[in-house]
Amino acid sequence: MSEDRTDAPSGTGLEQRITELEQSVLSFQRKSKFFEMLIRSLPGVFYVIEDNLKFQNWNKNLEKITGYSSEEVRTKTVMDMFVGRDAQRILQAIQKALATGAATVEADVATKDGNRIPYFFSGTSARMKESSYVLGIGTDLSALKHATNALGESEAFYRMLAERMTVGVLLAQQSNIVFVNDALVSMLGHRDSGELLGEDAFSLSSAGSETYTQCMFDSLERGVSEEQPFETRWRTKSGGEIWVEGRASLIRWKSLPTVFMSVRDITEAKLREIAMQQDAELLRQENINLRSSIKDRFRLGSIIGKSRAMQEVYERVLSAATTHANVIIYGESGTGKELVARAIHEMSTRSHKPFVPVNCAAIPENLLESEFFGHKKGAFTGAHADKQGYLEMADGGILFLDEVGELSLNLQAKLLRAIEDGSFTPVGSAMNRAADFRVIAATNRDLLEQIKKGGMREDFFYRIHVIPIHVPPLRDRKEDIPLLLEHFLKIYSEKGRTKPIPGHVIGEMINYDWPGNVRELQNAIQRYLAVKKLEFVPSGGSDVGTREESRKRIQVEREEDLLLEGSLMEAERVAIRKALDRCLGNRTRAAKMLGISRKTLLRKLKRLDLS
Repeated sequence: MSEDRTDAPSGTGLEQRITELEQSVLSFQRKSKFFEMLIRSLPGVFYVIEDNLKFQNWNKNLEKITGYSSEEVRTKTVMDMFVGRDAQRILQAIQKALATGAATVEADVATKDGNRIPYFFSGTSARMKESSYVLGIGTDLSALKHATNALGESEAFYRMLAERMTVGVLLAQQSNIVFVNDALVSMLGHRDSGELLGEDAFSLSSAGSETYTQCMFDSLERGVSEEQPFETRWRTKSGGEIWVEGRASLIRWKSLPTVFMSVRDITEAKLREIAMQQDAELLRQENINLRSSIKDRFRLGSIIGKSRAMQEVYERVLSAATTHANVIIYGESGTGKELVARAIHEMSTRSHKPFVPVNCAAIPENLLESEFFGHKKGAFTGAHADKQGYLEMADGGILFLDEVGELSLNLQAKLLRAIEDGSFTPVGSAMNRAADFRVIAATNRDLLEQIKKGGMREDFFYRIHVIPIHVPPLRDRKEDIPLLLEHFLKIYSEKGRTKPIPGHVIGEMINYDWPGNVRELQNAIQRYLAVKKLEFVPSGGSDVGTREESRKRIQVEREEDLLLEGSLMEAERVAIRKALDRCLGNRTRAAKMLGISRKTLLRKLKRLDLS
C-alpha cells in the first residue's frame, strides 16, 4: 500500500521562484510608471474618476488648466471644477456613462482664479473588482468658440449691410437661393425673403433667358471665369417682366461654393433703349424702302449700273440688308461680288461691326482650320502666340466667304456647326468660344453641280444658300458701260481732270464681250489713259475664235463717231432732266441720285445747255 505526498521544494528552487517574483514586480512597477507618465503627458485633459466622483488619476494638463496643484486635485471632486448649469450637465453625463458605458458633454471648466474655459468632454466607464470608474478626455474649445463667434459677428454685420443696400443681393448654392436682401425682394414684387429662399435661381429668368443664366452659373462654378457681368430679363411675382443687370462671382459662404449676384433694375432705361433702336430701325427701313422705290438707280453703294439686270441686283441687296439671313452671291470673276457683299453690310444693322473678307481659294489646306478658328500658342510648329481666327474677328459683323466652292468637305462640316450654333474651338484649345456672325458667300461655280460630284456637302449648301443674288456679267448689261467709263475716268485721270474718250473707242468697248467683266474694263481704261491705245487682254479660255473676234477693232467713221457722241449726250440730257424732275430741281440731290458730284452736274448742265 503506497501513500501520495508532495516533496518540499529544494532551496535552489525556492530562490529561483523568489527571483522571478521580484522581476515580475519590477516589470509591473516599470509599466505602471510608464503608463502613469504617458497619462500625465497626454494632450488635452485626461482623467480617471471613481463612482464617488473623486479623481483617481489625471494628467498634467488638468493641473495646468485649472490652476490646482497635484495635492489639491487629490482632495477635489469633479463637481468642484464646474459651477451652475455646467455642474449639472457634467453630473448627468457621468451618470449616463456609468449607466450606458459612454457619454459626451460640452461645459465650461471653472479655474482656481475664477476663469471659465469652454471644453468638450467624452468619457467611457469601466468596472474593476467592486468599483466603477469613468475615463474621460477633454478638448479645449476656446479657439473654435472664438472663431465661431467672430464668424457669427461678421455674418451678422454683412447680413445687416446687405439688407440695407439699395442694390439687390442674391446668394445661390447649386442654383438654390439661400439669401436675398430686401431690395431684391421689393424689386421682384414679393412680401418677404421667405417667398424666394429655397427656390431655383433659374426660375427667376423669363422665358427664353434660362439658358443664358444656366451658362453663367456653369461658367462660374467650373472656374472658367471669376466674375461675369450680365444683362437679362427676370419674372416678377405678378407675372410681369423686368430687365436687370449686374455682376455675378463665386465665393465661399458657410464653407460651400456660392454664386454671389448684385442686381440693378434697368427696365426703364432698357425700354428707352429698345424704343430708340426700334425707331432707328424703322427710319433705316423707311430709308431703304424710299431708295428701293426710286426707279432707274444709277448706283447703290459702290455698285454702278442702271440696267434692268442691275436694278434686280439692287432690289435683292436692299431686301438682304433688312434681314439676318445668310446670302450667296453668284457671278463670274470680275463682276463685283465683293462690292455686293459690302453694300449689304453697309446697309444692315451690322454696319458698325467688322466686315471680314476671306479668299477661300488662297489659304493652304493645312492652315484652313487655324485661319478660320484661330489657334493657341504651341498648338503646332510655328504657333508662337495665340491667334484670332476669322470667326472671332467677324463677331457681331459679317464673314464674307469668297470662292466658297473651294472649301474642303472637312472644313465645310466644321463651319456648318459654327454657323448653326455660333460655337467653335480654336486649334490646340479645349475651350469652346462663341461668335455671332452672318455669312455672305460668293462663288463663280455651280454649287448644285458640285453637290452631285461630291465636292460640296448638301447641308452646308442649304445653310448658306438662303438669299441667292446673281450678279450679271458685263456683256449682259452693256448699257452700263458709259457709266462705268465715267466712274473709272474720274479715278484714273491725272489731277482730277476727266479726259474724253473718242466715240469709236466707246463703241469698241460696247461691242467687246468682256470675258474679265468690270475688272477687265477697269484695267483697260487705266491702260488706255497710260498708253493712249485701247488693248484688250484675254482672261483665258478655250474658245480662241470667239476671243479673237471680240478683240477686232471696229472701224468707225468720223460721222459715226459724231453720231455716237450725240446719242450719248442726248442720253445724258434725258437722265439729268429726269433726276432734276424727281428732286424738284434740287441740284445737290439730283447729283447724288446720278452718282456724280454737284460740280460735275453743273458742268454737264452748262455743256448740254440745260442750265
